[in-house]
Amino acid sequence: MKNSIFQAWLILLMFNGVVYGESKDRLAITGATIIDGTGNRPISNGTILIEDGKITSVGKNRDITIPDNYKKIQARGKFLIPGLMDANLHLFLNIDLETLIKHEDRYHEIVIEAAQIALKTGQTTVFDTWGPRAALVKARDMINTGEIPGSRIYLAGNIIGFDGPLSADFRAQAAPFVSKAFVKRIEEAWVENTGRSLLWMTPDEVRAIIKDYTGKGMDFLKYGASGHKDMNFISFSERVQRVIVEEGHRAGMTVQTHTTSVESLDMAVEAGVDIVTHGGISGPTTPIPDETIQKLVDREVAISALAITQKRLEALIEHAPESTLTPYMKIQKTNHENMIKAGVILLVSTDAGIQNPVLTAESDNPSVLVDPRTKLGEGHFNALLAFEERGMQPMEILKSATIHIARAYELEDEIGTLESGKIADIVILDANPLRNARNYRRIHSVIKNGQVVDLEALPVAPIISSMKVPDMKTDNETR
Repeated sequence: MKNSIFQAWLILLMFNGVVYGESKDRLAITGATIIDGTGNRPISNGTILIEDGKITSVGKNRDITIPDNYKKIQARGKFLIPGLMDANLHLFLNIDLETLIKHEDRYHEIVIEAAQIALKTGQTTVFDTWGPRAALVKARDMINTGEIPGSRIYLAGNIIGFDGPLSADFRAQAAPFVSKAFVKRIEEAWVENTGRSLLWMTPDEVRAIIKDYTGKGMDFLKYGASGHKDMNFISFSERVQRVIVEEGHRAGMTVQTHTTSVESLDMAVEAGVDIVTHGGISGPTTPIPDETIQKLVDREVAISALAITQKRLEALIEHAPESTLTPYMKIQKTNHENMIKAGVILLVSTDAGIQNPVLTAESDNPSVLVDPRTKLGEGHFNALLAFEERGMQPMEILKSATIHIARAYELEDEIGTLESGKIADIVILDANPLRNARNYRRIHSVIKNGQVVDLEALPVAPIISSMKVPDMKTDNETR
């Protein structure tokens, strides 16, 4: 591969004398408290054996014999949990016009940067639910083949029924400032024939398009049951939604949807979706009815929840009371509390991407700095704390970022818990997360595929996160 990220990483590999992606090491992590994510009681003074990237044994030190050829990691006083996950983020969220133009041929490198920030903060697996499919596939495959480090990526590509970054669904106001040719290229990179045009079609016409789209290398499907900018609008009829779900399932994929209202949520559940993205949002005034919440429980539909802390909610109310999302977040708090009490499966979800330091510094809204939700590397920690504030039990909080996500995406046989036969994705913490959700930040080490991750080296070749905030003082002010 001839790109700057791979070349930078290759230099690091040559310096360290290792080949990333190989899982030849046999590891024994011993002396720690193991919280395996199954819901079982933690194992104190425990040992985990790892071979060829898989967990082979989990138990008490006294019950496991460590072979002589195993490398030992002494973790006395530490806490072992499964690798964390995010059920809904956007590794390429940087759709400001400057980034789209300047880095048009490097979108996959920004995706890799994001995947490395995620891995550095304990997220060994992430689920990208909207972005440029080709760039995401390229980054995913580079990570999977060991060319470059990063979180394991599963992706959806476009949100079916939405147009791209420079459309009315996102930032149409930017389109007049660039050429029509550029707008066309950007829109095509995201939409790939799955945009708003489908809203005019018959179920059979939609079925043909979805059947074709499932062969483009995505891992799951996502469609819009309601609008993005126009959140009060329902997008697809129930019968078209059923067609999308049917075609996704026929291709062996899970299917999720974007909903923002009471009825769009209920319609999606009736259509048979597996996951509802930010299903805790139900508009500015109306909580989700008990009847719909019970449907979620009975049908085991998972909610990818955009949980925010009380501190952030108060900051929004104080500094951004007129923001479209502020009343939505107030109602969402009630919805999340009701869902937790009812036993709905909630998944950690952030909508996060790489925060642009320059744009953040130029924002006139102070609330962007308070317990941010969409800042990659921060959002998932704040979501876990928010679940604690809403009354979720400690073990359930851990599951919301591990096995619940794995199960919702039908990957529970591979990831999500620390059990024999599972991929060895492990986060070693310095403090007990079951005592306080803030302890998820206390990361000591991260292991992915049985390999200890060099956290200090990540991200390898940052593009967005390393941007410097310029000094905006005038010449007169500096004299």
